[in-house]
Amino acid sequence: MKKRWLFGIGILAVAGWLMWPWLTRADQLMRIRALMGVVSIGVFLITLLAIRSYKLREKYAILWLATAAMIILVALFPNLVDITREWFGMQYVTSLVAVIFIFLVLVSFHFSIALSALNDKVAAIASRTAILEARIRELERHGNARPPDEKEEVHEHPAAGG
Repeated sequence: MKKRWLFGIGILAVAGWLMWPWLTRADQLMRIRALMGVVSIGVFLITLLAIRSYKLREKYAILWLATAAMIILVALFPNLVDITREWFGMQYVTSLVAVIFIFLVLVSFHFSIALSALNDKVAAIASRTAILEARIRELERHGNARPPDEKEEVHEHPAAGG
């Protein structure tokens, strides 16, 4: 896994080195778009690697792939940002930050809902476990079940010839 990361960083370094002359001549907006494109490709690749290594479930991966798609759309089609910018009367960078901020707030909200659901499940499992433990203790008290720490004694049958 470490080799993949090093390989990916190497590819990004070579791509950056090859693009450096173009980036030095590009204007600020083009540099921002290039950075957004690199970030979106990075999010996409990291998401795919996390799915392959079973560190990220598919239902959350869809959200991150949608994030990468949104970023690449804005990078490839700056007119979308221009429309938003004109609609709200903001500057380009301000509108970009606003759109990204709104999207990240929605992502955070989604994860808050997921964490709340997990907390509810953990509480339900804890209460079910407590009920089952109480039932086991009750059965042990009445002698219907042997406690787990008692070992079963082995009795040989007299006819077995031991």
